[in-house]
Amino acid sequence: MNPNYFYAYEKFIDALNSLATGPYDVRQRLRSAYLHFHPVAKKHLPEQLQDDYQWILNQLTKFGPVVGKDGKVLRGAVEETLNRIRNATGSKIADRILHIYHQLNWLYMEGIEKP
Repeated sequence: MNPNYFYAYEKFIDALNSLATGPYDVRQRLRSAYLHFHPVAKKHLPEQLQDDYQWILNQLTKFGPVVGKDGKVLRGAVEETLNRIRNATGSKIADRILHIYHQLNWLYMEGIEKP
């Protein structure tokens, strides 16, 4: 497995753990998962997963940050978006995270089994 992909794989393992075992509803678990996978860049993912990852990021920042009159950010884009989306939308995002994890896991397992 490409070392860059392994980095993403590790981050998505942690994100998936947050989604599966974290308290509260899917939106709050997504917030925790995001903290694990947000350092992942396109170079860390195979080309076939980059659009899925970009979709996740776009969905999680859909509403943008809340900025006060003084120009200070009161709530970041992810927090604001997760406060506004429905659980059904959160589930779709979680499903895409799971998809990326499964694909990275497949690449990892394929690499282990090769001589």
